[in-house]
Amino acid sequence: MTRIIWIAALLCAAVPAVAQTNTPYPPKPIPDTPACLQPRNLYDFIPVTGNRSLIVIDRARQRYRLNFNGICQNLQYHLGVGFKTHGVGGLSCVAKGDSVIVRDVVTPAPCIIKDVQYQTAEMDKADAEATAKAKEGR
Repeated sequence: MTRIIWIAALLCAAVPAVAQTNTPYPPKPIPDTPACLQPRNLYDFIPVTGNRSLIVIDRARQRYRLNFNGICQNLQYHLGVGFKTHGVGGLSCVAKGDSVIVRDVVTPAPCIIKDVQYQTAEMDKADAEATAKAKEGR
């Protein structure tokens, strides 16, 4: 009987740990250095509701938020993005004034980057609230 209780207790303790690991890109600690996203280290991207920002994940799974000067149309429908930077080489950082390039026949205009910052848990929460609010308005 006690063995069954121990097994049940272990299973209940393991369920929250498994549920927490299901997030695709869990937040990493924010470094003290300025945000430096290198174009050659692009791993994945997530469009933010409103098309004014883009979350970019690099190969080290560090998450960056690229804010645009205006609206970047139809970003959520693309499978890939690229960067046009004014830096020299693939090791330069994406910076203010650089562009996010998407291959689109309808709206070929680049998305000009206003700033680059680390994506934090507070920003994730605000993005989730904005997405929920946009879904309610539909």
